[in-house]
Amino acid sequence: MSSPRRILFAIRTYPPDQVGGAARSTQNLAEALQARGHDVHIVRLAPKGQQAALRQAAEQAGLIAPGKPQIHFLPIRNIYWPHDLAKRGPLRKSIWHLLDLHNLRARRDFARLLRTIKPDIVNTSVIDGFSSAIFGAAKASGAKLIHTMRDYYLICTRSGMFKDGHNCTRLCASCRLSATARRRDAGDVDLFLANSGYVADTHVQYGAIGPNQPVQVQLNINERPLVPEPRTLRDEIVFGFIGRISPTKGIDKLLEATILLAPEGRPWRLDIAGAGEEGLTRALTERYGGDARIHFRGWMKPEDLYGAIDVLICPSTYNEPLPRVIYEGYGFALPAIAADTGGIPEVLEDGVTGLIYPAQDTTALARALDRFRTMPADEYRRFSAAALARGAHYQTDAVVDSFEARVEALLAA
Repeated sequence: MSSPRRILFAIRTYPPDQVGGAARSTQNLAEALQARGHDVHIVRLAPKGQQAALRQAAEQAGLIAPGKPQIHFLPIRNIYWPHDLAKRGPLRKSIWHLLDLHNLRARRDFARLLRTIKPDIVNTSVIDGFSSAIFGAAKASGAKLIHTMRDYYLICTRSGMFKDGHNCTRLCASCRLSATARRRDAGDVDLFLANSGYVADTHVQYGAIGPNQPVQVQLNINERPLVPEPRTLRDEIVFGFIGRISPTKGIDKLLEATILLAPEGRPWRLDIAGAGEEGLTRALTERYGGDARIHFRGWMKPEDLYGAIDVLICPSTYNEPLPRVIYEGYGFALPAIAADTGGIPEVLEDGVTGLIYPAQDTTALARALDRFRTMPADEYRRFSAAALARGAHYQTDAVVDSFEARVEALLAA
């Protein structure tokens, strides 16, 4: 273990009411560092007037307890809480994003907390609501500042580089404005981390990272232990999808591909776990729910799905920074079939831990599904063994070791 350090993680939301997988990734890292003897703190945002209620919810969930990181709650300093699913008009959205360009009130709150905690390291990640103004407060405190890029916030107003059903290939006018403002703040960052090389390269491409600023890939933790051995293929092969029911996740493409499957090959079943956009979910259920081989399971614990399937499907049409489901599936010795978007090709080795296909090509996806339906059992077991071996890279000790080494190198510089 490295020398004990005081580390402050800043993220917009945190369990138990987190929005997105970034909060879970932050929680896994923070709790693992605390277990190694570091003094770890989390600061998150809360809707106005809800700090006490969120603290109580965290206590009831066992997140505020001896041996856990200390959690601090700051009120959002903007005109509304953006994660309550309420619809807002264009004017209110524009005002919100304008305030989020450089939120001085959020910076003052953050600076006040820094004076109390006095961290050695500040690690920011998903910071919409804080704004990049907190970078300057961290730098002024004397702490070393790490920013982990789990989205595209520094270069995109919406943080997703996705608009009107398509991945963005350039910055629009509003994003150029926000990117310019955040580029100035990002000059205070001592080290950029990204959960994939794709995310790192995209930020470099659009100038969010200066030519002399270091950027490295930092994997996320899969906190579940690895299964003891590779899987054995059954007579009926079960494909599985877990995630938000949304066009960006490509669930419609997956279901279209099932129509194209060849008549020969193993019998198959498709289990779909997750919730999401009600209209899309209803339309897909009405169109495909009559097929006895397709099961819409609703919300499930990931481990329950992983244990019940043979191949994981990740058909995202959005440039995912790094889908958790693939490396979580590796822990269950699950090979995957995945689209070639974002950071996916970095986590899935085509022909080794699974198969990659062009994201919009439903025929290619059907061919990949059919390949698993027709492959010999020993070939499937080789895929499963490779997936399990790759899963070791995401185990807690391996990821924390790399993070600690980066912290020590930064503090020694």
